[in-house]
Amino acid sequence: MDIDSEELEGKPLPPTISTPKPPTTKHEPEVLHSPSPPPSPAHVDQPTRRLHANSSPSKVPERRRNEPEFSSNLTPFDIAHCERVQNLFDAYDLAWGTIYEIARGVTQGSWDWSAVTSEKLDRLRGTNTVAAHKVSAVMKGREVPRSPVPEIWYEICYICHIRRPLTWIRVEFDREQDAILENEGRGLGGMGQWKGKDAWYGGRIQQVGRLQRVRGKFTIRLEKPEIRRSHRFSRFLGSRRILQVRVVDDLLYKYGDDVRSLLTSSKFILCGRVFVPFHAKEGSVYMMETNEDYQRTANWRDGDQFRKSLKDFLDWHNPLHFNSSQPISKWSTRWALGLSTSVPTIEFEARNIFFIEDEYVNPQDWTGKAPAEKVLTDGCGWINGAALTQIMRIMKYASRPTAVQGRVGGSKGMWLLHPDPPEQVADGPAKIWIRDSQTKIKLGKLDQLGRSQRIFDLLAPSRVTGPSRLSAQLLINLSHNGVPHRVLKELMALGLQDEIDQLVDWDQPHSMVAVWKAVERAGHVIMGRVRRQLAGQARALGLGQLRPQDDRVGDDDEEVDENEATLPLDTGGRKQHSGQPLTLHESVLELLQAGFHPLKLDLLFNKLESIISLVLDDYVEKFHIPVPESREAYIVPDPYGVLEEGEIHFRSSEMITDPSTGAQTDTITGDVLVSRNPTRLPSDVQKVNVMIYIVYIIPKLYSYFDVIVFPTKGTQSLASYLGGGDTVMLTWCKALVENFRSSPLTEAPNDLTQAFEREVEHVRDFDKRASKLPPKGAQQAFQKVLLLGLAETRVGLYSKFHDAAVYEHGYASQKAINLAYMFTTCLDASKTGLRVKLPVFDRDRQQWGPKKPWYAWKLEQSKGTKIKGQQPSSKRQGVPFILDVLVEEGDTLRKQCLRKYRQLKDAHRDMDAEDRDLTQPWHAAKSRAAQAQAAGIRGFAENLNDIENHVHASWATSSNSTSSKDGAFVEVARDFAKCPAFRGFQCFSDEDVRTLKTSLAASKSRQFAFSTGFQELCAIKATGNWECRIYSPICTMHVCSQRGYTYVFSSSRQ
Repeated sequence: MDIDSEELEGKPLPPTISTPKPPTTKHEPEVLHSPSPPPSPAHVDQPTRRLHANSSPSKVPERRRNEPEFSSNLTPFDIAHCERVQNLFDAYDLAWGTIYEIARGVTQGSWDWSAVTSEKLDRLRGTNTVAAHKVSAVMKGREVPRSPVPEIWYEICYICHIRRPLTWIRVEFDREQDAILENEGRGLGGMGQWKGKDAWYGGRIQQVGRLQRVRGKFTIRLEKPEIRRSHRFSRFLGSRRILQVRVVDDLLYKYGDDVRSLLTSSKFILCGRVFVPFHAKEGSVYMMETNEDYQRTANWRDGDQFRKSLKDFLDWHNPLHFNSSQPISKWSTRWALGLSTSVPTIEFEARNIFFIEDEYVNPQDWTGKAPAEKVLTDGCGWINGAALTQIMRIMKYASRPTAVQGRVGGSKGMWLLHPDPPEQVADGPAKIWIRDSQTKIKLGKLDQLGRSQRIFDLLAPSRVTGPSRLSAQLLINLSHNGVPHRVLKELMALGLQDEIDQLVDWDQPHSMVAVWKAVERAGHVIMGRVRRQLAGQARALGLGQLRPQDDRVGDDDEEVDENEATLPLDTGGRKQHSGQPLTLHESVLELLQAGFHPLKLDLLFNKLESIISLVLDDYVEKFHIPVPESREAYIVPDPYGVLEEGEIHFRSSEMITDPSTGAQTDTITGDVLVSRNPTRLPSDVQKVNVMIYIVYIIPKLYSYFDVIVFPTKGTQSLASYLGGGDTVMLTWCKALVENFRSSPLTEAPNDLTQAFEREVEHVRDFDKRASKLPPKGAQQAFQKVLLLGLAETRVGLYSKFHDAAVYEHGYASQKAINLAYMFTTCLDASKTGLRVKLPVFDRDRQQWGPKKPWYAWKLEQSKGTKIKGQQPSSKRQGVPFILDVLVEEGDTLRKQCLRKYRQLKDAHRDMDAEDRDLTQPWHAAKSRAAQAQAAGIRGFAENLNDIENHVHASWATSSNSTSSKDGAFVEVARDFAKCPAFRGFQCFSDEDVRTLKTSLAASKSRQFAFSTGFQELCAIKATGNWECRIYSPICTMHVCSQRGYTYVFSSSRQ
């Protein structure tokens, strides 16, 4: 940061600008001058620089010896801390995972600090793997569970049962702790095998808390640690050094000022360790553990000597003195770069990192800094073939990607295969070219950066997904630009009919297999399992969607992946006692896999009806209408400059099937529509022409596949016509394309900026302001900057205001356009520092807040919900509004589909007939027990009587219960799961007892049986013939008893 040392003379140096001492070398290290990069094509021949512009460090004062720690003057806030217990923690040297579990129990009210004694802590010594699982039992005085089984079993178990066991997490805690103590940067990745894991990297564990308000006071409730994703910060610091605190919208809405005051003025204490907030985004506040201790003694055996201060962390990621010309609000948003879910891949040598200028519209028709629409290569650099090949091998891709999205140093964006043939070969050193538009943080001289800033953090490879689905905003745009309502209604009806037919076609050979596939697709079950199993690597492996289906889109490349990070841990788990999956779709899949048929099991029939209702909701309420002739991919600029204005190039690595002819191709030609989310302006969808550059005519672009190549010619970039994000939907549906007419660019209103308060304070200005404050005030001011993400942006409200204006005045009306730009400006408020003026917001809220489009009101009516203070607009007269049309059409289709589905049930009267597969184990056991009793063996018959009494007791409790809530069934299932009180020797194995209990329950009531033994019933159905298994041990015992042998029954299910 540019600081005048004379200006600071005699003044206390505020914590916000303190800088570390310069390296203790005799002279400034020389900048490594690498050879010039390979020549670029003629049209992109540009000067190449070794350093960021203005990246040489200014002279800064040394950090003063007695200067207080960066966050020391913040007010302590206890998450979970007790000085007495902390002394015990220090004495017993417990593993962090064990301490965290004790603290978690305190925050959840399972026990208090008075229950933590030296005797209990003595039983909790050892590593995380050895001790952490004992905490609950030891603290509650219960029997300690058996030692965890080997980790390989948990890996297999997780693949089958979806949930990642806590033992796996504790093993990972130990791996990370060993890496911290090694202090070689192993957690960053790229150092091979570690403690039994190949290609290991750290930062995969999330420590999560939830801010709550209880009896007028704020508390933070700690949750179970989770393994979901890894990001640069957690790899650099270690998972245990990051705490994510979730703040729900309702809490911010009710107590916003109090929440912001708490988080910006406090340091948070967790068992003597100090956590300080450094970023807030999308409902979460991220905190780091500093090197400060609170009522505890630093423990070198725990790696405390390697902790960073907040100032050290700041200088590593986002140094103030190199970025002093940035607006402070934009500087604050740059912390999100280190929180993106990513996978560390290759490490570039400093001499192979090059910086190149962007390409701009020519001739120049602007003054000063180029507007974004004039930058033709915005956010996209180059990477050589060797680097892409190395990434392919690390990630085990089937083929080398054309482009990758990621982070390296202070840069982010897309990197496309370098256009020069010598740089496209697979061998050689990895090289990367970074555009000016990709550089978000200046870090100084490359040769002085550590490997953490030269590792390429991979977010995603280039790929193609689809078919895509239309959204409400896209439908409005298509309708406005000439697509007839008839076409859109037909698309809805065809797509809906196709999905419903797959769910209800039960008469064909192997029809249940087709139904299983349809249910899986409707619930995205396999992809959900894969994403949970991969713990944040799915996107980097090229799996899942490229973008969300709704209109909540800002910058694709700057997501913190909150949607994934906030999913509940038990998304793919089971109910504790019955074993039923927690999700509707997985329950149906298991019933189908077991062999149940919808027309023979009422439970399955009803669950399928619920799935059909959800499919209908997706169409009717969310307007997600599939377009078979569409795909999505990342966009990149033309690397050769061969595309003309209005032309694009697209080639897929996988064949695309024409839905009408069945023909397959890897290319699309002719006119297509291109769009991004959000789509709120008439010009946000454009008709362009796909040019096919085949290998024997113009071979240059032929090797660029799985990306959509946009031209670098024209008066402005094609991407600037569309909404935000890096992902584009490509549509070549004939009925849509032929009727569509592109709208000219919709310009922003001239007076737009007058509606906003411009709080554009630059870093250097903030420094001057903070330097005049006392230390505590300066630190709190700095915390407010770090947590600007907590500020109210009003994005959601302006989205609703725009919807109301479009409905009342038209999509291209000036009022709708004004509100669309208000929405997009609010969307970028965290970067620009712009805030809506309060009088402007009050005016807009008064005019548009109470109004609701008729289609939205109709949907709420169908759901039985109503929001106070909002009145529906009158249904549009004259030309119908497209969403009104689709809601009415969808309502008709919904009624037709559900009526036809229920008629299937009416045609089959034997749905409640006894399923002999389910009752056979009980009947077989009764028969054989009678035979054994006739032979003088009474044990089996007595066991069956005891089992029958146990089942009858649970059945009676269930029948007498007046509550229909899940809690009542949980109690019944818990009692049912207990072992019966056998009057004598237990002749049947524990597994056979469970089977016989469930089989008998099935003869009483299907609902009762499934609520208490869902998983066991599925196993019985799938196994089929249980007579041999029941018969075998009885015969064995009979033979043994005849021979006078003492026999202990110990069979197990095969």
